[in-house]
Amino acid sequence: MHNKTSESGFSYVDVMIAVTILLVGCMAMLSAITSGVVMTTTSQQTIAAKQYALSTIEAIFSARDLDNLQWAAVGNVGDTAIPAGAFLTGDQPMYIDPGKDGVVGTADDKAGPNGTVGDADDQPAVAGFTRSIRITDIPDPDRPGSPISLRQIDVTISYFIGRALERETVTTFIANYRTGD
Repeated sequence: MHNKTSESGFSYVDVMIAVTILLVGCMAMLSAITSGVVMTTTSQQTIAAKQYALSTIEAIFSARDLDNLQWAAVGNVGDTAIPAGAFLTGDQPMYIDPGKDGVVGTADDKAGPNGTVGDADDQPAVAGFTRSIRITDIPDPDRPGSPISLRQIDVTISYFIGRALERETVTTFIANYRTGD
């Protein structure tokens, strides 16, 4: 007597095709997770850069409002249009403490508690970020020759994402609302 049993199942080819499809799906999922992690890191640095720029602008306005900074000093060092300018030009390291004068972006920012730049207690710069403050006069076209009462402030924060240099710029205007300055 012949017992005929029909065995059905998967062949090796069927198993290999299924494993290949599973691996393709796993690779796609791994790629999506990697992209998500990279985007999260990028977003964190972008948000931090924007926050540093906005904080810098807020500090400049506060310094003007609290009389830590007179109108004549709201400008860049070495600018012929604003000779008494207090803000350093070009990309500068950023420091948490604004220094003895209480204004960010000026020459004394690096100084530590004793107020002297270049000694052992200098504070460390914020890692990975640099700041550039550019201030330009905006003449009043309706009153040529009148004293400048409006300036444009451009704060640019530079940072790297991988090997790519990224920049976040915030622009605003500041006015001299005091007639005696």
